[in-house]
Amino acid sequence: MNLLYPYGTTGGGEYLIHHGIDMAGNPDTRVLAAGDGEVVAAGDDSQVAYGPTTDFYGNLVIVKLDQDYKGQPVYYLYGHLSKVLVEPGQKVKRGETVGFVGKSGIALGYHLHFEVRVGENSYASTRNPLLWMEPLPRRGIVAGRILDAQGKFPPEVLVILEGKERWESWTYRLGQGINSDDELGENFVFGDVEPGEYVLEVKVGPHIYKRRVVVEPGKISFVEIKAID
Repeated sequence: MNLLYPYGTTGGGEYLIHHGIDMAGNPDTRVLAAGDGEVVAAGDDSQVAYGPTTDFYGNLVIVKLDQDYKGQPVYYLYGHLSKVLVEPGQKVKRGETVGFVGKSGIALGYHLHFEVRVGENSYASTRNPLLWMEPLPRRGIVAGRILDAQGKFPPEVLVILEGKERWESWTYRLGQGINSDDELGENFVFGDVEPGEYVLEVKVGPHIYKRRVVVEPGKISFVEIKAID
């Protein structure tokens, strides 16, 4: 999934910091529940701010998963829908239709915004959805941590993954509701990568760093690069 507007970034300075991922979709494409759970919010956000302001997501659905993560509740959110088919308090099963793709709220065009929140149903508690989604069949995930010479996360550094396919993303701009995974501590992710050998390249300060990465189906390949002075 080669995203133009990845989680935790501004898409190269074009937009607001992204708290989820966007998936292209034709008008009124069905939106299916990602997992079993209970609907905790459904409808428009004109009266309640589920994001930074009201009228942000437009028509939305938020589901609290039946299964916790390390004792913490997990929520997923769909935004910018054209129509919502569920109500708060309703139980949904994975694969059940909960709405349709639209362009409500601040959306510039038809797409589905997908967000994951851990610990509480809050804009400040998001995680990268790519780490909560099963990759496509026979595909894998590359995640990693880029550190500057002081051991800190440099924001929005271009990360290139080159091999059978070419992928580009940026490191997260942490804070303001953007969070690394509790276990991985990553600051970038590539999802749905074809298996094979790749070279990951990043420029931090004046230096360019490269690492070999092997992607395996259904697995996460993790890379860490720490810059030198």
